[in-house]
Formats: sequence, structure tokens, C-alpha cells
Amino acid sequence: MFVSVRDISSISYKIGQKIEDCRLMQRCTQAELASKIGLAYKEVTNYENGYIPITIEVLYVIARVLSVNVVDLLPKPITVREYEDEDEEILYLTKIYENQKLGKIVPSLIRFVHISEKINQEEARLEVAKNLVKEGVSVDIISQATGLSIYEYDNTEKEVCTDSIYYRIGQRIREWRLIRRYTQKDLADKVGLTLKEIHEYERGYTAITFDKLYEMAGALSVNIKVLLPETRESKEENRLLSLIDEYREQESLVKSPSEDMKSGKEKVKKAEKIKIAKDLVKAGVASDIIVRASGLTADECKN
Repeated sequence: MFVSVRDISSISYKIGQKIEDCRLMQRCTQAELASKIGLAYKEVTNYENGYIPITIEVLYVIARVLSVNVVDLLPKPITVREYEDEDEEILYLTKIYENQKLGKIVPSLIRFVHISEKINQEEARLEVAKNLVKEGVSVDIISQATGLSIYEYDNTEKEVCTDSIYYRIGQRIREWRLIRRYTQKDLADKVGLTLKEIHEYERGYTAITFDKLYEMAGALSVNIKVLLPETRESKEENRLLSLIDEYREQESLVKSPSEDMKSGKEKVKKAEKIKIAKDLVKAGVASDIIVRASGLTADECKN
């Protein structure tokens, strides 16, 4: 006779205990929960006892049925100062606002702009990398100059549902990787994965497990909740949009550094292309190829 053995220190077991606690508080039986989420009674039992790992997608369904936030069903993570590695200039910009009401939204606004800037830089790298492929430049030189893996600028992308949980989690992983100034290789090395695996997680091609997501959060120095969509925190960020509208007419916000940064998208991309162009020159790539691939002028490539 075989008996299932559970590891009470595992994430699966801890999540299972959270589900059980929440279910009991709702005075819901395992059979009732199973019926509501379309699973067999035995599956719910196995999830709660930690015998089998629960998928992120299923946990979202359980959270919805139990009328709780999905993060309420996760074990308490190691405390992390979520912004400890943020750029000093961003922390400085946050502190210069003395208006109490604006002070509540400026940190999130600046954070949004910072993420946008990192994404714009990556877009510039992707554009140049794809053009370099057309020019016949080697993969090694492209990766060296742009910091991108071949999976990032390969045009053979698969179709993906942008509404899926895994795609949205992947986008959050990508955003935090960019904030931390990590390449896909940097993150892959930190969590013991291949470049292809990191790329497929970020694109939502592969369903990431909770074990791996906790590792990602640790490598990115963030609380796991910021990698999960539809948390209370994300709802607060959505309310930011209405707050911005409320203060849009105020001169202090209109003239803020954040607004200036957002309007400089093309400047950010151009600066990134110039940086790549310099690295391509060092790598011995012909100037005419650099001009065509970057869209810069010959003078801009030299400066």
C-alpha cells in the first residue's frame, strides 16, 4: 500500500493550508468548493494537504470562489523592501513634493514613468537588433551590443493570449527585470534557468509554477505579490489614474519631472540607439550598417 507523503515546509503545503483556513472561515466544505471550481473532491483534498502543487491559474479560481484576494492564499514571504534597489534619483524626485495630496500619487507616478523609460530603452534595443539580423551581423555581436538574447529579437514569436494570467505575470517579471537592469541572462543565472525558459515565462508561453515564481521574486528583490495581477496593490495603481485626472490641471503636476520624462520617449530611444551604435563601432561593424540598423545619422553614430 502506498501512502502519499507531504513536505510541510513546501510552498504547496503552505498554500494548501491557507486554502483550508479560508474555506473553513467561509463555512464551505471540500465537496462544496470542489463543485464550485469544477474539480473533483479528491483534487481539493490533495491541494489542501500539499500532496500535489496547485497551479497559479487554479489558485485564482479558488480565490474568486472564496471571495478573497489571491495573495491572501499565499504563505507570508520573506520581508523585502520593494523599492530598496530603486535609482537614487527616483527616490529624490519623490521627496521633492511637499503637497500632501500629490505626495500620495507622485511615487507611483514616477515609478510608472521609470518603468516606461526602461521599456522604451528595450524597444530601441529590439529595433536595432532586428535590423542587425537583416544586415547579416552575427548573433554574438548583436547580443554583445544590445544585451539581448536571440530569443528576444527572433521574429518567430508564437501567438499568445494577452489576457491570460501567465502572460500578465510574465510582463511583470519583465518590467521588474528591466527596473533591476538585469538582462534575461542575468535573471536566468540567478534562478538556474536557461535563456529560453526565461523568455518563455516572460512571454507567457509557459505556465510558471509558484516555486519558480517565488525564486523569481527573490532574485528580483520584490514581494511575490507585485508579480501577480489583480492584487489589492494593482487596484490602488488603477485608482492612480483617476487621481491624476483630478490633479491634471494643477501646475505643479503638469510641470513635474515625470511629465517631462514621459514626453521624452523618443529622446530615450535615441540615446539608447547611440549607446548601441558606439558598442557596434567598437565591435568593428561597418558604419553604413550601423546607420541603417539604428536609423541614426553618421554624425550621431560618431558622437
